[in-house]
Amino acid sequence: MNNDIKEYTTPSGEKRYKFLIYVGRDETTGRTIQIKKQGFKTEKEALESYLNYQLKVVKGEYVPITKRKLRLNDLYDQWIKLYKTTVQESTFVSTKKIFDNHILKQLGNIYLNKLNVSQCQTAVNTWFNEAPKTFKRFVFYASKLINYGITMELIKKNPMKKVILPKVERDTSKFTDFYSKDELNTFLNDAKGYNFRYFMFFRLLAYSGMRKGECLALKWSDIDFKNKTININKSLASGENNRLYLSPCKNKSSVRLLDMDAQTMDYLKEWRTKQQKEMFKLGMNFLSDDNLLFANSKGTYTVLSKPQRWDNAICKKFGLRHIKVHGFRHTHASLLFDAGVSMKDVKERLGHSDITTTMNIYTHVTKKEAKKTAVSFANYMES
Repeated sequence: MNNDIKEYTTPSGEKRYKFLIYVGRDETTGRTIQIKKQGFKTEKEALESYLNYQLKVVKGEYVPITKRKLRLNDLYDQWIKLYKTTVQESTFVSTKKIFDNHILKQLGNIYLNKLNVSQCQTAVNTWFNEAPKTFKRFVFYASKLINYGITMELIKKNPMKKVILPKVERDTSKFTDFYSKDELNTFLNDAKGYNFRYFMFFRLLAYSGMRKGECLALKWSDIDFKNKTININKSLASGENNRLYLSPCKNKSSVRLLDMDAQTMDYLKEWRTKQQKEMFKLGMNFLSDDNLLFANSKGTYTVLSKPQRWDNAICKKFGLRHIKVHGFRHTHASLLFDAGVSMKDVKERLGHSDITTTMNIYTHVTKKEAKKTAVSFANYMES
C-alpha cells in the first residue's frame, strides 16, 4: 500500500480509505498547505484520486497564488468576476465578448512571467487586421487586465504600454448616415402607408433625436399629452444570454424631458388607439399607462435588432437610400443645425454629456454649410 493512503473504519464499522498530502507552507499566512481526502470505498479509488491531486501539486495549483505559474487566462478568470460588479450588465457582456473573441485568443495561454512586448505587439497587429476601427478597445482592455495583475503583484511590468499602435488610415469618405429634410419626409410618408408602428418609431427618432434603446424603453406613462413632452429616463439594454432589461440612461445628461411638436403627439394618440386594438385581438388589455409604446406581440420588450429590420424593409419596399437606425438621430441633429438651433441646445436635446460629441456630429453633417459661410463673409466685407 502507498504509505500516504491509510485504511480506517467508520463509526458504522465499514472499511474506508483516506490520504493526506503535505504541500508546503504559505509564506504569507504561515499556515500549512495540505490536501486531505477520505471516504474511498476501495484502495484503488483512493490511489487514483491521490495521483490526480499529486499531479495538481506538480502543476503548482496548490502553491500560494503569488508563487504559481499563472497564464493570462488565469488572471482574467480572477479579474472578470470583480469587473462584473463595477459595470452595467450590457457593458460586462460587450467587454467579455472582446476578451473571448480577441484578447484571450492571442494572449490567453501565455504565462504572466513570460509575457513580453513582442508577444503583445504581435497580438495588436492581429487585432488591427481583424478590426481596424475598434482594435484600440482591445488594447485598452488587455492593458487594464495586465495592470490588475501588477496591482495583485503577479506581474511586474505592463508590456502592452510599449507597443506601437498601427496607424489607422483617415476615413476621407463623405459622412452620409443621415437624411436631408426631403429624404426624411419621403421615408416617413412611405413608412406611414406601409406599417403605422414602424412609422411611429422612426417619426419619434427623427423628431426627438432619442436613442433606439431609449425609444424601445418608453412606456405610455412617459408621454405627457397635455404638456406635449416625453420623459427620457431609462434605456433598453441586452445583458447576459441576450436578456433584455431596463438600464439607467447612458449618462446624467441623457435623463431629459423633451418638448415635442403637436403633430407627433397627435400621431402618438393615433398609435395608442391602434395598438390597443391590435393587442385586444391578441387577447391583451393594453389600456394601462404602464404598457410599452413598442411592445412585441407578447406585450414585452421588442429586441434591439428589430428596428433595423423595419428600416431595411421600408427602404427595400420603396427603393429608398438606406441609413442606419442611429442615422435618424444624426438626421435630427443635422436638421436642428439647419434650423439654426445653437450647439448647446442640440447637445441638451440629444442628451450628450460632452459638447465634443455634438461638435463631431456637427462636423460630419454640416459640410454643405462651408460654402454659405464663405459667401456670408464676403457679403459682409463688401457691404
